[in-house]
Amino acid sequence: LRCAPARPAAGAMPARRSPMARAGFALAAAGSAWQLAPSFVGIRGARPAPATAMKGYRLDWMLEGRGGDSSLQTQDGYWVGEVGFETSQNAQGYRYRMRPTKEEYQQGREVDGYMQQIGPFKFKFGEIFGGTGNNEKLRELKRKIVLEGLTDPKKIEENDYWMKRYGHKRFEPYYVDQSTGQAQSLFPTMAQWSGLDPLNEERGTKWIEADWGKPWIQKYIGTKIAGYVTAEQVQYEYNTGKVNPKKLPPPTLPGPDVPKLKVGGKKAPAVKSSGGGGGLG
Repeated sequence: LRCAPARPAAGAMPARRSPMARAGFALAAAGSAWQLAPSFVGIRGARPAPATAMKGYRLDWMLEGRGGDSSLQTQDGYWVGEVGFETSQNAQGYRYRMRPTKEEYQQGREVDGYMQQIGPFKFKFGEIFGGTGNNEKLRELKRKIVLEGLTDPKKIEENDYWMKRYGHKRFEPYYVDQSTGQAQSLFPTMAQWSGLDPLNEERGTKWIEADWGKPWIQKYIGTKIAGYVTAEQVQYEYNTGKVNPKKLPPPTLPGPDVPKLKVGGKKAPAVKSSGGGGGLG
């Protein structure tokens, strides 16, 4: 026997879902599809933010060398990006990325050649071809570093020990480069290349030297004796580098001969090299 399906009672209407229920179901289906989106090619769903903040670079610590370490240093929950670092540098008067600060452009300080104006429009074409991080604030900092010299008490104490024991220091002051950012030519001038400007035609105008000195060569001042290497020794060293010295005339030394060194009131004999090289020493 087969039972007939039950029929709804007369006058009863079939159940229909309300528009709100249909909208809620569609919204739930869309949310499920969004969560499953990473499984489809070319679609990436939203990912929750990490609970722990990433470590941020401490550029200020790295430049300062805090803890005796100038390599990568980080700190939890702290971030100094390029925008923040540029803001910090400009607030102190220093340039970032070798570009003039906004105040320098407004006041026209050391910005020659950086900005060009065509009608009402201004363009920084000069920044495409070059730039410098030097300005008056940085030059003041370089002077300060040179004047302070070595400031670490431990290194100063160890230098004293080395002077007493070995006759020289172990640590040297920080090197300060000679760039000033005040050059008036694209390439170094002849006087700057050679270091000679007897008529003062370029020194101070096109070629402006740093006024904080050269710390790394100060230790050599007074350590060289004039005429320690005699003219005869120099000629002998030059001749040893020739293929056949007997058939060639001796070289003519440029400039006047240096005076010979006197030891105990007597002229020191020329020390000839036993090797065949052409170098001095």
